[in-house]
Amino acid sequence: MNRRIETRVVDTGGVLLNTVINRDASEVYWITVAPEASKTAGLIQIYDGFDVNGKLVWQWEPEEARHANFIPPIHCEEGVFVYNDTHIGSYTIAWRAKKWDRVRPMKADVITHPEA
Repeated sequence: MNRRIETRVVDTGGVLLNTVINRDASEVYWITVAPEASKTAGLIQIYDGFDVNGKLVWQWEPEEARHANFIPPIHCEEGVFVYNDTHIGSYTIAWRAKKWDRVRPMKADVITHPEA
């Protein structure tokens, strides 16, 4: 992978949480969510900002453990903030701060067609 990403695991303990993931402009690449109990829909939201007054950029009510990839990534211009209700048991989120330097792709990272 030619980009640096950070991950964070949040074990909610079945408690409503408001979590600031990052206080810089960032790109969110993926999230894996596990509800507290199977077949019980929980609510998880990602905001661009530092609290629920920021811009809601993504929302999900999973009933089972699921993974979501964001292609292209979700752009957050202020920060990354996650709200979860009591039915979310845990989640793992991956993001990249926009201020981090991008690693240049190596020749082995680029695939060319043999006839080119």
